[in-house]
Amino acid sequence: MKCFSILLVILTGNLSLSLGQRAPQNPVENVGAESCRDCHEEMSFAWEKSAHATSFEELAKGDATKKMAEILSIKPSAIPTTVSCVRCHYTQETLASVAQTTAGVSCESCHGSSAGWIEEHSRKSLSRSERVDYSTRLGMAHPDSIHKITKTCYECHVVDDEQLVNMAGHPAISDDFEFLSWYSGEVKHNFLVQKAGKKTKSHSSDPQEIPQTRKRMLYLSGKLHHLAHTLKAIARAKDAPVDREGKFVRLENGQYTYAVQHALVVEKLKKDFDTVQQKTSIPQYTEALVVLRGLSLQTGNQREIDAAAARIEELAGEFCEDHSGKEFAAIDSILKGLEPKFSDQ
Repeated sequence: MKCFSILLVILTGNLSLSLGQRAPQNPVENVGAESCRDCHEEMSFAWEKSAHATSFEELAKGDATKKMAEILSIKPSAIPTTVSCVRCHYTQETLASVAQTTAGVSCESCHGSSAGWIEEHSRKSLSRSERVDYSTRLGMAHPDSIHKITKTCYECHVVDDEQLVNMAGHPAISDDFEFLSWYSGEVKHNFLVQKAGKKTKSHSSDPQEIPQTRKRMLYLSGKLHHLAHTLKAIARAKDAPVDREGKFVRLENGQYTYAVQHALVVEKLKKDFDTVQQKTSIPQYTEALVVLRGLSLQTGNQREIDAAAARIEELAGEFCEDHSGKEFAAIDSILKGLEPKFSDQ
């Protein structure tokens, strides 16, 4: 493989093992998917058909999962209650004063623990805009906030647990994960569109295309978040990515090590950013590339890499605040090649 320009060297010194991305949700703050069904019945049906939902029963049965569990010295049956697995693959609630795993990746996994906002979100005496405003201020990741929704997805689809990857063989990144493709495919279940002059919800019985302006924002925001979260993961790299001969280390399953997998993603994202910039000028993309080109991606350089990741995440927020998507028609040729994706179930 052609060597990329990012320098990765053996860590010298102690590295914090703190997680850079999603922290486990507090089961006390979750109320469960059934609490959403009353008002979002058809969306719940769509979710139930997704791999996000079916993983609740199926994930621990897979051969790859069983092998990981064996390496980690845990029983497959314990996977739904193991913290490092639960934080991205499951939803827990507190029932009868005990934390219990009640679903796979569910409503609250993506939209946030809802105990603090579901009452305002459901209050019929309020207008829709009031419900959205109140629940968002109380912590809901509403689909109207492209920044929050995109950030939430990458918190799990970019893995920041090096030993889970290098010891157990867990992928460092979801296979071929591109946010817009999955959002417009299997994950698509509820968004507002313009139809007959007013906003309406899209249902499986009357599917509506995602507006092109929204697609542009999802794609462009996704690239910024993908870069930010990948840098967060690299900041926590500890194991040497190359052997004594200078070759990239491969794991038993044939994958590259954690650091190499993430570093290769950074190289691809740089190319994606350059491709976008050739078609349209985006200030946040320009600054992100400047930050990246001035960054030394060495293991042990956690503080500097974390600072760069934080700045790029800020740029993602600024991007979503400053733009509507109308000004980015030039990237439609890129989006045209992105087909909606669905998992093999």
